[in-house]
Amino acid sequence: MCLSAVAIPALSLPPRHPLPATPVAHLSRQWLDVYDRGKEIFLSIAIVASTANAYLAWRLRDVLVSEEVGWSWSCLYFTAVGTTLGIIPWTLIAMEKVNGLLKAHAVRDDASTAEGSGGMVVSEKEKNMRAKQDEQVPGLMQDWAWLNLCRAVFPLVGGRFWVEWWVGIDGFLMVGCS
Repeated sequence: MCLSAVAIPALSLPPRHPLPATPVAHLSRQWLDVYDRGKEIFLSIAIVASTANAYLAWRLRDVLVSEEVGWSWSCLYFTAVGTTLGIIPWTLIAMEKVNGLLKAHAVRDDASTAEGSGGMVVSEKEKNMRAKQDEQVPGLMQDWAWLNLCRAVFPLVGGRFWVEWWVGIDGFLMVGCS
C-alpha cells in the first residue's frame, strides 16, 4: 500500500529543473509529497484502529482475560490505543526539527516561482546559504527515515499486545493493568 499510495506518486512528480540527476530541491519536494500523503493516510488508519480498540475496551470492560491474570480486556485494548496514537506526539516532538527543515527547503522557492524570478539578483551570501541548505537535505532525509522507522514501531507494539494474547503466549506481563 505504501508504494502505491505514497512513494510512487511522489517519485512521479515532474522535476523543477531538467538535470541528469534529481536536484536536491526536487528531492525535498518529493519528501514533502510523501509526508503529506502519509500524514493523511496513516493518521486516518491509526485513528480508525484506535477507535475500534477503544470501543472494544469499553465493550469488554467487565470481561477478564483469565482468572489467573485478574484484569479485563480493556487494559489490553487501551494499551493498544495508547501505543498506536503514540505516533502523534512522536511526530510533533521528536520529528519536529527535521520535518521543519525539510518542509522549509521543499517550499523555499515557491514564492519566487509564483512571482516570477526573471532578473532577480541573488547575493553571494544568499547563494552560500542555499548551498549549505542543499548539502543538509540528504542527511536530513536519512535522519527522517530513521525517525519514521521508530514512529512505525508504535502501531506495531500496539498490535503486539493484541496478537500476543490472541495466540495465547504465556508469560506476557503488563505492568499497571490490574
